[in-house]
Amino acid sequence: MASKVMVELLTTYTEENASQAREDAHKCIVSAIADPNTFLMDYLLTLKPVKFLEGEPIYELLTIFVTENLSAYVDFYKSHASYITDTLNLSHEANMQKMRLLTFMQMAEMKKELNYADIQKELQLTSDQVEFFIIDVLKTKLVKAHIDQANQKVIVSLTMHRTFGRSQWKQLHETLKQCSSNMSKIQDTLIQYMLAYNQSVH
Repeated sequence: MASKVMVELLTTYTEENASQAREDAHKCIVSAIADPNTFLMDYLLTLKPVKFLEGEPIYELLTIFVTENLSAYVDFYKSHASYITDTLNLSHEANMQKMRLLTFMQMAEMKKELNYADIQKELQLTSDQVEFFIIDVLKTKLVKAHIDQANQKVIVSLTMHRTFGRSQWKQLHETLKQCSSNMSKIQDTLIQYMLAYNQSVH
């Protein structure tokens, strides 16, 4: 995550004084994007000083890293190349790699089977780069999947959500409800086995 101290500092601002933290909010966003180990950044959008930057290029760039895909970043870069590399001092290549991973996560949320051809197209890779990229993704632990080389596809078993909103809470609720139901069935089965065992020994 972006500097923990900086984030905690930004949470102390209110709507009345958020404008005073513009520079810190700006630095926090750049730090999060530049950090090779930070992929989930939706929490930054909840900070009042960050909200105060809405309408500025840095805020647009952050929203791309939070919710958009690689093509959205490429479009932004085309019109803000100097801003990204010179003003923000960010690496375009590193941004591309991070956005590829985030886009892959987004694809994995929507489909549990991803064809190599779709991955290649959406992530703007060559055919030779696809498997190497997938291996790099799996190393991050953000996505759990296995590669089906024979059929040229990836089978996704689990993926981290880029944002955690109402739909994710609903999904979590359904998962927990299903787990609770399964536990009740297991408990009922165990009770039946215990009763059957007690009857057999008496």
